[in-house]
Amino acid sequence: MTETEDKSKPNEPLTYETRDIDPEHTLLPMLIAGLVLIVLGAIVVMVFV
Repeated sequence: MTETEDKSKPNEPLTYETRDIDPEHTLLPMLIAGLVLIVLGAIVVMVFV
């Protein structure tokens, strides 16, 4: 391909990279990890206070 062919081709959205990732499988572990970190942080604060 030449530069003119690359420029004439319309920009494709980047959704093809994320199609195979199910949002439910990424959000739930992040939610659980966040809750665990909040609980650990609260325990650390209570130990020092």
